[in-house]
Amino acid sequence: MKIGVIGLGNIAQKAYLPIYTARHTKHEWYFSTRTPDTLKTVGKKYGIPEDRQFTDWKNLLERVDAVFIHTPSDTHEDVCRAFLKKKIPVFVDKPLTENSEQTKALLTYADKQKTLLMTGFNRRFAPMVQEIKQLPNKNHLILQKNQSDNTDFDVRYRVYDLMIHPLDTALYLMDEPPEVIQSDIVVERGRFKRAWVMLKTSKSTAYVAINNESGAKLEVYEVQSPEATVILKNLTDKTTYNSEGAMMTKAGDWVEMLEKRGFAPMIAAFIQAVETGGENPISLKSALLTHEVCETIIQNYKNSKE
Repeated sequence: MKIGVIGLGNIAQKAYLPIYTARHTKHEWYFSTRTPDTLKTVGKKYGIPEDRQFTDWKNLLERVDAVFIHTPSDTHEDVCRAFLKKKIPVFVDKPLTENSEQTKALLTYADKQKTLLMTGFNRRFAPMVQEIKQLPNKNHLILQKNQSDNTDFDVRYRVYDLMIHPLDTALYLMDEPPEVIQSDIVVERGRFKRAWVMLKTSKSTAYVAINNESGAKLEVYEVQSPEATVILKNLTDKTTYNSEGAMMTKAGDWVEMLEKRGFAPMIAAFIQAVETGGENPISLKSALLTHEVCETIIQNYKNSKE
């Protein structure tokens, strides 16, 4: 299979390219980026022949059977739509777009085209998140993703870029679509400080928050049930508390970080879905829900300022 990669920036180089050419060697890979020097350097590093390197992504439209898109969010709609028009399966980094109506339109178009469009929510595929997903009777969840001191971002960008991670994970763990009970964003002198949202289903509640000046870069999930309380730190260190005590489990040192964080299994899931014509590993409905809750959080903030 011929697979295109559009966008060779920092995230692509750290989280995706090492997996593409190392684990999926039977496929032909095509790279595209607007920057010639980056294309040449990265292409050489990963053994991509020059005739499979392009500075214009549109050159891939007639050449590939599937595509991974790692370009800036504001380009996603146009690039995705071009490949969907040709019924070429698409994987795209989150967020799909930074506007829920645009996201809905794009997802609707993918459905109309009967073509796979998968949004890259890697935490759903992290092995320890999948273990927590199996915990029965989950009734209360607390998910936080914090930065040490990183407040210089606008509201829309920060919600869709950072908060979307724990939010999507909470929605994935809750097992049924929730309603937004309340949310708030704290901005002081133009700096995005904190944000939180409370979600509720018929059987559970969830509190999701980000703090951009917490003194530490830390991601912590706590999932409670009558049987146990499980705390997961940074996707790799899990502690289970129950009536018998506490048991700590750490992802093995021999397990690659991109496996622990869900990138490797997520990539494999997309490629397998393309090869087999299987179901979307991240359904259009669930991807839309995450974007809609992001939009609700932003609109609640805007309404509070009127």
